[in-house]
Amino acid sequence: MNLKAVSKFMKNFKKIKKSEVKQLLNKALFKTFFHSLEWQDFLEEEFKWLKFEYWLYKKDEALLIFGKIGDKLISLPFCEYGGPLLFKEKVDFEEFKKDVLKEFDNIKIKIHPQILLMCEAKLHTLRELASPISTYWINLKDKSEKELLSSFRKTLRHSIKNSQKSGLRVEKCENTRDLKAFYNLCVANLKRKKTVPYPFSVIKFLYNSPVSELLLFKHKEKVIAGDMFLSYGKFVHYFISASDYKYRNLGANYLILWEKIKNLVDKDITFDLGASPKGSALEIFKRGWRGKEYPILQLGIKRSEEGLRLSKLRNIYGLLPNFVIKKLSSYLIKYRL
Repeated sequence: MNLKAVSKFMKNFKKIKKSEVKQLLNKALFKTFFHSLEWQDFLEEEFKWLKFEYWLYKKDEALLIFGKIGDKLISLPFCEYGGPLLFKEKVDFEEFKKDVLKEFDNIKIKIHPQILLMCEAKLHTLRELASPISTYWINLKDKSEKELLSSFRKTLRHSIKNSQKSGLRVEKCENTRDLKAFYNLCVANLKRKKTVPYPFSVIKFLYNSPVSELLLFKHKEKVIAGDMFLSYGKFVHYFISASDYKYRNLGANYLILWEKIKNLVDKDITFDLGASPKGSALEIFKRGWRGKEYPILQLGIKRSEEGLRLSKLRNIYGLLPNFVIKKLSSYLIKYRL
Protein backbone atom coordinates (compact mmCIF):
# COMPACT_ATOMS: atom_id res chain seq x y z
CA MET A 1 0.00 0.00 0.00
CA ASN A 2 1.45 3.41 -0.87
CA LEU A 3 1.98 6.14 1.76
CA LYS A 4 -0.74 8.40 0.41
CA ALA A 5 -3.24 5.56 0.62
CA VAL A 6 -2.28 4.86 4.25
CA SER A 7 -2.57 8.49 5.29
CA LYS A 8 -6.04 8.80 3.75
CA PHE A 9 -7.24 5.54 5.39
CA MET A 10 -8.83 4.63 2.03
CA LYS A 11 -12.28 6.02 2.71
CA ASN A 12 -13.86 4.67 -0.49
CA PHE A 13 -11.58 1.75 -1.32
CA LYS A 14 -11.01 -1.46 0.59
CA LYS A 15 -8.16 -3.82 -0.20
CA ILE A 16 -9.34 -7.42 -0.48
CA LYS A 17 -7.70 -10.82 -0.75
CA LYS A 18 -7.30 -12.70 -4.02
CA SER A 19 -9.49 -15.49 -2.60
CA GLU A 20 -12.42 -13.04 -2.60
CA VAL A 21 -11.93 -11.94 -6.21
CA LYS A 22 -13.20 -14.95 -8.17
CA GLN A 23 -16.77 -14.54 -6.95
CA LEU A 24 -16.62 -10.80 -7.66
CA LEU A 25 -15.40 -11.39 -11.21
CA ASN A 26 -18.45 -13.55 -11.82
CA LYS A 27 -20.64 -10.59 -10.78
CA ALA A 28 -18.90 -8.04 -13.02
CA LEU A 29 -21.15 -6.70 -15.77
CA PHE A 30 -18.24 -6.59 -18.21
CA LYS A 31 -14.67 -7.88 -18.08
CA THR A 32 -11.88 -8.82 -20.46
CA PHE A 33 -9.54 -11.80 -20.63
CA PHE A 34 -6.90 -9.72 -18.86
CA HIS A 35 -9.03 -9.50 -15.72
CA SER A 36 -8.94 -13.29 -15.27
CA LEU A 37 -7.13 -14.76 -12.26
CA GLU A 38 -5.48 -17.36 -14.51
CA TRP A 39 -3.74 -14.58 -16.44
CA GLN A 40 -2.69 -12.76 -13.27
CA ASP A 41 -1.39 -15.96 -11.65
CA PHE A 42 0.72 -16.64 -14.73
CA LEU A 43 2.21 -13.13 -14.70
CA GLU A 44 3.06 -13.27 -11.00
CA GLU A 45 4.78 -16.62 -11.47
CA GLU A 46 6.64 -15.47 -14.59
CA PHE A 47 7.74 -12.03 -13.33
CA LYS A 48 8.85 -11.88 -9.70
CA TRP A 49 8.85 -8.06 -9.82
CA LEU A 50 5.07 -8.01 -10.43
CA LYS A 51 2.33 -8.55 -7.83
CA PHE A 52 -1.42 -7.95 -8.10
CA GLU A 53 -3.62 -6.02 -5.70
CA TYR A 54 -7.42 -5.94 -5.52
CA TRP A 55 -9.49 -2.99 -4.30
CA LEU A 56 -13.26 -2.83 -3.80
CA TYR A 57 -14.92 0.53 -4.46
CA LYS A 58 -17.76 1.59 -2.14
CA LYS A 59 -18.39 -2.02 -1.07
CA ASP A 60 -20.54 -3.01 -4.03
CA GLU A 61 -19.99 -0.62 -6.95
CA ALA A 62 -16.77 -1.69 -8.65
CA LEU A 63 -13.50 -3.61 -8.45
CA LEU A 64 -10.05 -2.31 -9.35
CA ILE A 65 -7.28 -4.77 -10.22
CA PHE A 66 -3.75 -3.36 -10.12
CA GLY A 67 -0.45 -4.86 -11.08
CA LYS A 68 2.14 -3.47 -8.65
CA ILE A 69 5.57 -2.71 -10.12
CA GLY A 70 7.80 -1.07 -7.53
CA ASP A 71 5.70 1.77 -6.12
CA LYS A 72 3.54 2.06 -9.24
CA LEU A 73 0.07 0.53 -9.61
CA ILE A 74 -1.10 -0.27 -13.16
CA SER A 75 -4.57 -1.41 -14.19
CA LEU A 76 -3.72 -3.54 -16.08
CA PRO A 77 -0.15 -4.35 -17.20
CA PHE A 78 0.50 -6.20 -20.46
CA CYS A 79 -2.71 -4.97 -22.07
CA GLU A 80 -4.51 -1.93 -23.43
CA TYR A 81 -7.38 -1.86 -20.94
CA GLY A 82 -7.88 -1.91 -17.19
CA GLY A 83 -10.72 -1.12 -14.82
CA PRO A 84 -12.89 -0.45 -13.02
CA LEU A 85 -15.07 -3.54 -13.25
CA LEU A 86 -18.65 -2.54 -12.54
CA PHE A 87 -21.16 -4.48 -10.42
CA LYS A 88 -24.04 -2.14 -11.21
CA GLU A 89 -25.02 0.02 -14.15
CA LYS A 90 -24.45 3.76 -14.29
CA VAL A 91 -21.77 4.10 -11.65
CA ASP A 92 -21.04 7.83 -11.31
CA PHE A 93 -17.78 8.10 -13.26
CA GLU A 94 -17.14 11.68 -12.19
CA GLU A 95 -17.27 10.61 -8.55
CA PHE A 96 -15.16 7.51 -9.17
CA LYS A 97 -12.53 9.60 -10.95
CA LYS A 98 -12.40 12.08 -8.06
CA ASP A 99 -12.17 9.34 -5.43
CA VAL A 100 -9.50 7.27 -7.13
CA LEU A 101 -7.22 10.26 -7.72
CA LYS A 102 -7.73 11.44 -4.15
CA GLU A 103 -7.05 8.11 -2.45
CA PHE A 104 -4.33 6.63 -4.66
CA ASP A 105 -0.98 7.96 -5.81
CA ASN A 106 1.33 6.86 -8.61
CA ILE A 107 -1.32 4.90 -10.49
CA LYS A 108 -2.23 4.30 -14.12
CA ILE A 109 -5.71 3.12 -15.07
CA LYS A 110 -6.42 2.51 -18.76
CA ILE A 111 -10.17 2.43 -19.14
CA HIS A 112 -12.02 0.23 -21.62
CA PRO A 113 -14.47 2.35 -23.67
CA GLN A 114 -17.23 -0.13 -22.82
CA ILE A 115 -16.87 0.81 -19.14
CA LEU A 116 -17.39 4.48 -19.96
CA LEU A 117 -20.43 3.67 -22.07
CA MET A 118 -21.91 1.74 -19.16
CA CYS A 119 -21.16 4.63 -16.78
CA GLU A 120 -22.69 7.10 -19.23
CA ALA A 121 -19.65 9.32 -18.65
CA LYS A 122 -20.35 12.94 -19.46
CA LEU A 123 -18.98 14.41 -22.68
CA HIS A 124 -16.81 17.01 -20.95
CA THR A 125 -15.20 14.21 -18.91
CA LEU A 126 -14.28 12.35 -22.07
CA ARG A 127 -12.77 15.49 -23.57
CA GLU A 128 -10.84 16.22 -20.39
CA LEU A 129 -9.39 12.72 -20.31
CA ALA A 130 -8.84 12.55 -24.06
CA SER A 131 -5.92 10.23 -24.68
CA PRO A 132 -3.23 10.27 -27.38
CA ILE A 133 -4.20 6.63 -27.93
CA SER A 134 -7.42 5.45 -29.56
CA THR A 135 -9.04 2.24 -30.70
CA TYR A 136 -11.50 1.58 -33.52
CA TRP A 137 -14.50 -0.71 -33.27
CA ILE A 138 -16.34 -2.36 -36.15
CA ASN A 139 -19.88 -3.47 -35.33
CA LEU A 140 -20.45 -6.65 -37.36
CA LYS A 141 -24.09 -7.26 -36.44
CA ASP A 142 -26.45 -7.07 -39.43
CA LYS A 143 -23.53 -6.37 -41.79
CA SER A 144 -22.81 -8.21 -45.03
CA GLU A 145 -19.38 -9.00 -46.45
CA LYS A 146 -20.06 -6.80 -49.48
CA GLU A 147 -21.26 -3.92 -47.32
CA LEU A 148 -18.17 -4.05 -45.13
CA LEU A 149 -15.72 -4.30 -48.02
CA SER A 150 -17.28 -1.36 -49.83
CA SER A 151 -17.00 0.77 -46.66
CA PHE A 152 -13.22 0.36 -46.42
CA ARG A 153 -10.81 2.97 -47.68
CA LYS A 154 -10.12 2.51 -51.38
CA THR A 155 -6.41 1.87 -50.86
CA LEU A 156 -7.26 -0.76 -48.24
CA ARG A 157 -9.58 -2.61 -50.63
CA HIS A 158 -6.80 -2.50 -53.23
CA SER A 159 -4.28 -3.98 -50.75
CA ILE A 160 -6.68 -6.83 -49.86
CA LYS A 161 -7.26 -7.67 -53.53
CA ASN A 162 -3.53 -7.64 -54.29
CA SER A 163 -2.86 -9.97 -51.38
CA GLN A 164 -5.59 -12.33 -52.59
CA LYS A 165 -3.91 -12.47 -56.01
CA SER A 166 -0.73 -13.83 -54.43
CA GLY A 167 -2.42 -17.21 -54.20
CA LEU A 168 -1.24 -17.67 -50.63
CA ARG A 169 -3.65 -18.75 -47.92
CA VAL A 170 -4.35 -17.69 -44.38
CA GLU A 171 -4.10 -20.59 -41.94
CA LYS A 172 -4.39 -21.18 -38.21
CA CYS A 173 -1.19 -21.70 -36.23
CA GLU A 174 -1.12 -25.34 -35.16
CA ASN A 175 2.39 -25.98 -33.82
CA THR A 176 5.16 -24.53 -31.68
CA ARG A 177 7.55 -24.18 -34.62
CA ASP A 178 5.24 -21.73 -36.37
CA LEU A 179 4.50 -19.98 -33.07
CA LYS A 180 8.23 -19.35 -32.59
CA ALA A 181 8.49 -18.12 -36.18
CA PHE A 182 5.70 -15.63 -35.47
CA TYR A 183 7.44 -14.53 -32.27
CA ASN A 184 10.68 -13.96 -34.18
CA LEU A 185 8.77 -11.60 -36.47
CA CYS A 186 7.40 -9.77 -33.41
CA VAL A 187 10.92 -9.29 -32.04
CA ALA A 188 12.27 -8.06 -35.39
CA ASN A 189 9.35 -5.64 -35.87
CA LEU A 190 9.71 -4.10 -32.40
CA LYS A 191 13.50 -3.95 -32.68
CA ARG A 192 13.08 -1.65 -35.70
CA LYS A 193 10.87 0.55 -33.50
CA LYS A 194 13.38 0.27 -30.62
CA THR A 195 10.65 -1.15 -28.40
CA VAL A 196 10.89 -4.08 -25.98
CA PRO A 197 8.91 -7.16 -27.10
CA TYR A 198 6.86 -9.35 -24.79
CA PRO A 199 8.86 -12.40 -23.66
CA PHE A 200 8.05 -15.58 -25.57
CA SER A 201 6.45 -17.04 -22.44
CA VAL A 202 3.70 -14.38 -22.62
CA ILE A 203 2.98 -15.08 -26.29
CA LYS A 204 2.94 -18.83 -25.62
CA PHE A 205 0.51 -18.44 -22.71
CA LEU A 206 -1.84 -16.37 -24.85
CA TYR A 207 -1.55 -18.84 -27.72
CA ASN A 208 -2.56 -21.73 -25.43
CA SER A 209 -5.52 -19.83 -24.02
CA PRO A 210 -8.98 -20.94 -25.28
CA VAL A 211 -9.84 -17.28 -26.02
CA SER A 212 -6.95 -16.88 -28.46
CA GLU A 213 -6.54 -17.53 -32.18
CA LEU A 214 -3.30 -17.00 -34.13
CA LEU A 215 -3.67 -16.74 -37.91
CA LEU A 216 -0.62 -16.97 -40.16
CA PHE A 217 0.34 -16.15 -43.74
CA LYS A 218 3.04 -18.36 -45.29
CA HIS A 219 5.25 -18.12 -48.35
CA LYS A 220 6.89 -21.41 -49.36
CA GLU A 221 6.19 -22.82 -45.88
CA LYS A 222 7.85 -19.80 -44.27
CA VAL A 223 5.77 -17.73 -41.85
CA ILE A 224 5.87 -14.17 -43.18
CA ALA A 225 3.03 -12.63 -41.16
CA GLY A 226 0.65 -13.36 -38.31
CA ASP A 227 -2.13 -11.79 -36.26
CA MET A 228 -3.29 -12.85 -32.79
CA PHE A 229 -6.93 -12.30 -31.79
CA LEU A 230 -8.49 -12.57 -28.32
CA SER A 231 -12.21 -13.11 -27.68
CA TYR A 232 -14.16 -12.04 -24.59
CA GLY A 233 -17.85 -11.29 -24.21
CA LYS A 234 -19.11 -9.83 -27.49
CA PHE A 235 -15.66 -8.52 -28.43
CA VAL A 236 -12.93 -9.89 -30.67
CA HIS A 237 -9.71 -8.01 -29.99
CA TYR A 238 -6.99 -7.60 -32.64
CA PHE A 239 -4.13 -7.83 -30.15
CA ILE A 240 -0.75 -8.59 -31.74
CA SER A 241 0.41 -8.35 -35.33
CA ALA A 242 3.79 -9.01 -36.98
CA SER A 243 5.15 -9.41 -40.49
CA ASP A 244 8.37 -10.00 -42.40
CA TYR A 245 9.59 -6.66 -43.75
CA LYS A 246 10.99 -8.36 -46.87
CA TYR A 247 7.48 -9.40 -47.93
CA ARG A 248 5.70 -6.17 -47.02
CA ASN A 249 4.47 -5.69 -50.60
CA LEU A 250 2.29 -8.80 -50.30
CA GLY A 251 0.00 -7.06 -47.81
CA ALA A 252 -0.26 -10.23 -45.73
CA ASN A 253 -1.69 -8.60 -42.59
CA TYR A 254 -4.44 -6.93 -44.61
CA LEU A 255 -5.63 -10.31 -45.85
CA ILE A 256 -5.35 -12.00 -42.42
CA LEU A 257 -7.42 -9.28 -40.82
CA TRP A 258 -10.01 -9.37 -43.60
CA GLU A 259 -10.32 -13.17 -43.39
CA LYS A 260 -10.92 -12.93 -39.64
CA ILE A 261 -13.55 -10.21 -40.07
CA LYS A 262 -15.31 -12.18 -42.83
CA ASN A 263 -15.72 -15.12 -40.46
CA LEU A 264 -17.54 -12.86 -38.00
CA VAL A 265 -19.84 -11.12 -40.47
CA ASP A 266 -23.47 -10.77 -39.31
CA LYS A 267 -22.66 -11.99 -35.81
CA ASP A 268 -23.41 -10.00 -32.68
CA ILE A 269 -19.73 -9.12 -32.35
CA THR A 270 -17.77 -5.92 -32.01
CA PHE A 271 -14.38 -6.19 -33.66
CA ASP A 272 -11.83 -4.16 -31.67
CA LEU A 273 -8.87 -3.10 -33.80
CA GLY A 274 -6.81 -2.34 -30.70
CA ALA A 275 -4.81 0.62 -29.50
CA SER A 276 -2.88 2.97 -31.77
CA PRO A 277 -1.16 6.31 -31.07
CA LYS A 278 -2.86 9.21 -32.81
CA GLY A 279 -1.06 10.36 -35.93
CA SER A 280 0.92 7.12 -36.25
CA ALA A 281 1.14 4.90 -39.33
CA LEU A 282 -0.71 2.27 -37.29
CA GLU A 283 -3.62 4.63 -36.72
CA ILE A 284 -3.79 5.46 -40.43
CA PHE A 285 -3.94 1.72 -41.17
CA LYS A 286 -6.74 1.16 -38.66
CA ARG A 287 -8.76 4.18 -39.80
CA GLY A 288 -8.98 2.58 -43.22
CA TRP A 289 -11.27 -0.15 -41.84
CA ARG A 290 -13.88 2.54 -41.06
CA GLY A 291 -14.55 1.54 -37.48
CA LYS A 292 -15.85 3.98 -34.89
CA GLU A 293 -13.10 5.72 -32.92
CA TYR A 294 -13.01 5.50 -29.13
CA PRO A 295 -10.31 7.10 -26.97
CA ILE A 296 -8.55 4.83 -24.51
CA LEU A 297 -8.85 7.10 -21.50
CA GLN A 298 -6.28 7.11 -18.75
CA LEU A 299 -6.25 8.21 -15.13
CA GLY A 300 -3.03 8.90 -13.25
CA ILE A 301 0.45 8.66 -14.72
CA LYS A 302 0.73 10.09 -18.21
CA ARG A 303 2.89 8.47 -20.84
CA SER A 304 5.44 11.30 -20.87
CA GLU A 305 5.88 11.03 -17.10
CA GLU A 306 6.80 7.35 -17.07
CA GLY A 307 10.27 6.14 -16.15
CA LEU A 308 12.91 4.64 -18.33
CA ARG A 309 11.66 3.90 -21.83
CA LEU A 310 15.17 3.01 -22.99
CA SER A 311 15.78 6.81 -23.19
CA LYS A 312 19.37 7.42 -24.39
CA LEU A 313 19.98 3.69 -24.64
CA ARG A 314 17.40 3.25 -27.39
CA ASN A 315 19.91 3.65 -30.21
CA ILE A 316 22.20 1.07 -28.64
CA TYR A 317 19.23 -1.22 -28.00
CA GLY A 318 18.35 -1.12 -31.71
CA LEU A 319 21.78 -2.57 -32.54
CA LEU A 320 21.50 -5.58 -30.24
CA PRO A 321 21.19 -9.06 -31.82
CA ASN A 322 17.70 -10.52 -31.62
CA PHE A 323 18.77 -13.36 -29.31
CA VAL A 324 20.08 -10.82 -26.78
CA ILE A 325 16.83 -8.84 -26.95
CA LYS A 326 14.87 -12.03 -26.24
CA LYS A 327 17.00 -12.75 -23.16
CA LEU A 328 16.64 -9.20 -21.85
CA SER A 329 12.93 -8.84 -22.54
CA SER A 330 11.77 -10.45 -19.27
CA TYR A 331 13.55 -7.73 -17.33
CA LEU A 332 13.20 -4.72 -19.64
CA ILE A 333 9.50 -5.24 -20.35
CA LYS A 334 8.56 -3.63 -17.02
CA TYR A 335 9.80 -0.29 -18.36
CA ARG A 336 7.33 -0.54 -21.24
CA LEU A 337 4.27 -1.15 -19.04
